[in-house]
Amino acid sequence: MLICKYKRVGNASFVPHLDTLRAVVMGIRRIGVKAEYSEGFNPHMKIFFGQPLPIGTESECEYFCAYVNEEPNEFAEKLNKSLPSGLQITAAARAEKDPNVAKIMCFADYTVTMRGKVDNLRAVESFAELDECVISYEQKGELVKKDVKPLISFLRVCDERTVKLRLSCGNKNLRADRLTNSLCKIYGITCGYDIIKTNMYDCNFVDLDTILFGSCN
Repeated sequence: MLICKYKRVGNASFVPHLDTLRAVVMGIRRIGVKAEYSEGFNPHMKIFFGQPLPIGTESECEYFCAYVNEEPNEFAEKLNKSLPSGLQITAAARAEKDPNVAKIMCFADYTVTMRGKVDNLRAVESFAELDECVISYEQKGELVKKDVKPLISFLRVCDERTVKLRLSCGNKNLRADRLTNSLCKIYGITCGYDIIKTNMYDCNFVDLDTILFGSCN
């Protein structure tokens, strides 16, 4: 079994989660790697991904576990040649069992980059200092209002275009795009933005690379 870290950037960030999974599965088939399959009437390749990314959010730190018996670096090199542009394996290692990334991840870092300079961007830092940090978003056709203060670890403005976020993810999850949309509405920011996830952590703020690759054989 291999645990693989991959990035999803550029146009690949607009590909839905299930299509990303299919692209990886088809890539493994194209390179001729023998993988394990589930049993039953409709067997599927045994490959397990972490939590889905919102459409349009890029990431440098996604993971999947594949039941293949291959040398990690060779597998990553061959698979990268078969994956669509914007999807790339950045690390791979052997693992004794599925580490269940979706279960162990608790926090994620994001960089939000505004598409233009925002003179009052520094003001958004005050949002995290409020007694209640209420955002609104649409979910299943209904308007939802939610206090997300417990889900924000930090919100930091670096310059007139860049905001750093550390947010809860996993069982308790705050989507970076939902928070950013609300911040833009509250503070009158209209230039648009891009989001990239840069790192993930467990509940003790140990980064997932250390957990996943530090314990692999």
